[in-house]
Amino acid sequence: MKLPYHAATSITISAVLYMVFKSWGMALACLIAGIFIDLDHFIDVGREHGWPFKVKKFFRVCNKGQFHRIVLIFHGWEWVFLSGIAAWMTNWTPWITGVFVGLGTHLVLDAFHNSNNLLSYSLIWRWKKGFHFDTIFSNLKSTKYRYKDTPLN
Repeated sequence: MKLPYHAATSITISAVLYMVFKSWGMALACLIAGIFIDLDHFIDVGREHGWPFKVKKFFRVCNKGQFHRIVLIFHGWEWVFLSGIAAWMTNWTPWITGVFVGLGTHLVLDAFHNSNNLLSYSLIWRWKKGFHFDTIFSNLKSTKYRYKDTPLN
């Protein structure tokens, strides 16, 4: 899912959390986690296409899925599970709960928008698949086709 949609959704969910729980910490943590989880795309674009890169090139690479391998270290159900456990163990501390909601919302949106397989957003499953983009996101066009037809300069 594209950044503007994640931003709009995160703002909306954060506003609802604030209205219900009256916690700026929870709302802000949800907003930050829901948007900034995508920072891991910078790591993958840099690893795959080199540094430095331009903003326009970054968005083109991400939007067209121009990857042979994709790690997405922050995009994992495992982080949602761990943040949920942390929230529960800390008696639902507002900022930890906000992170839990923000990460979970982001991954649900990505899973239903970008993939035909919920496992695509499991770090362990991607690792077992060698982080190969075409295997993980088999519903998308071949990476070889995208690389061949779209220059990255």
